[in-house]
Amino acid sequence: MARALHSIIALILIVIYTIAMASLALLLAPFDRTGERQHWCARAWCRMIAFTVGMRVTVAGIDQLPRDTAAVVLANHQSLLDIPVLFAFLPFQFRILAKKELFRVPFLGWFLWRAGHIAVDRGNRSATPALIQAARRVLAARIPVVIFPEGTRNAQPAQVKGFKAGGFRIAREVGAPIVPVTIYGTAAFLPARSFRLSPCPVHLTIHPPMPSDLPIEDAMAQVAAVMNRQLEASAKLVERRSQASSLAFSEEEAPRAR
Repeated sequence: MARALHSIIALILIVIYTIAMASLALLLAPFDRTGERQHWCARAWCRMIAFTVGMRVTVAGIDQLPRDTAAVVLANHQSLLDIPVLFAFLPFQFRILAKKELFRVPFLGWFLWRAGHIAVDRGNRSATPALIQAARRVLAARIPVVIFPEGTRNAQPAQVKGFKAGGFRIAREVGAPIVPVTIYGTAAFLPARSFRLSPCPVHLTIHPPMPSDLPIEDAMAQVAAVMNRQLEASAKLVERRSQASSLAFSEEEAPRAR
């Protein structure tokens, strides 16, 4: 009952945050040629979401991020919380490729459109050239592009599912390095097709950049391997910590039982 109440209250607050921060971003937009102020609004909005739902995120690999060039950031996709995690904890301004349906959501969609994020029409292959061109313009401005190569949320998040080639093609055509990013824990925190929150550890791991000139099939295989290894390692780490916590609790309770 308490968890359901928490989920309801959090959802109401998230709607309020979205209206407030999207409105602020829209007001700032005419005075924000670089997009930094609008991205600050998105970052603050997502940090408020993380605090409200009780999400504690461990970030590793910040030093792996390229400092002298824009990159194509490829992240696995497990939950609706993935986008807030990326906005809140990636320490740079970026543009995200998101399904076009999100651009139709009041306030959220208005922000995404005005801030220069890129809508993806998943059922229209003829839109691919325009999509690549939009990503090319963003990268030319030295702003990273974030893409979910799985396309949709993965219902079996222990391993990534098959990738779409679009993100890899963009990186190859533009000559931008590929930066794999692995998100672990959001699938358990907020499962697909659910609004019930189940707080648990969340890990965000940034991996070393990969060159853009790899054959697309090879790049896809390498990114999948990197993400799968990290998902397995994060699962084992969380399990060890859970076992250690349970053992410590048992040792504390034992003297009381006597």
